[in-house]
Amino acid sequence: MTDEHTATEPTTGATVTTSETAAPTTEATRASSPMYRLTDVRKTYRQKHRTVTALAGVDLTIPAGQFVAVQGPTGGGKSTLLQMLGALDRPTAGSVLLGDRDVASLGDRALTDVRAMQIGFVFQGFNLVPTLTALENVETAFAGSLANRARSEIRERATAALQEVGLGDRLEHLPAELSGGQQQRVAIARALVKNPSVLLADEPTGALDEATRDDVMAIIERQWRDRGLTVVVVTHDSWVAKRAERRLRIEQGRVQEL
Repeated sequence: MTDEHTATEPTTGATVTTSETAAPTTEATRASSPMYRLTDVRKTYRQKHRTVTALAGVDLTIPAGQFVAVQGPTGGGKSTLLQMLGALDRPTAGSVLLGDRDVASLGDRALTDVRAMQIGFVFQGFNLVPTLTALENVETAFAGSLANRARSEIRERATAALQEVGLGDRLEHLPAELSGGQQQRVAIARALVKNPSVLLADEPTGALDEATRDDVMAIIERQWRDRGLTVVVVTHDSWVAKRAERRLRIEQGRVQEL
């Protein structure tokens, strides 16, 4: 399904202007403030009668505010690396520092808080709730530890986030009433409505046609620049990867610079 919106940049409506929004990151800040520091990160799984190595001693530093693309073959470790960065899984060995916290050593409740407060996720399959409107889907970002915010604040911020991605006129539409590109914009709005410091995207354009892919990437790039986000995109698309500041390849669980 193609996106009905044809402009290369989204229509800008009201913006989220809370004090939580990050200022653009300077090179000096990047050098002194790594967002991630991974040291000898290893991840193994048991698969029937053998051990599978997904990450084989990854050492990686990602400065705050950097836009990184990760490529590699299927089964090379891309998704596992993203799970480590997103505090969705723990390594078998090694440390994963997000700022000054080793997320690998945190308990389940603390990990949930890290994901809720610091990290926004965007997936290839959109992961929208089909029975909720676009506005209600964005509001789900405030579940759990963020649910104590005022209802009016949640509604205001969700509305503003959808306006930022050009969907101010689609607030009450269900996912089935939106094109693929519009659904991905709802997912981006949901990821960013909390004003996270990190955006992690797993094949965010994989289900989109070329024109819609360009539009979605323009939105991600604009949010990266305007908010000073740290962005990590896993992609098979070389065109998408070339838009990042830094490109990595992961194969057989090992990371190398491109």
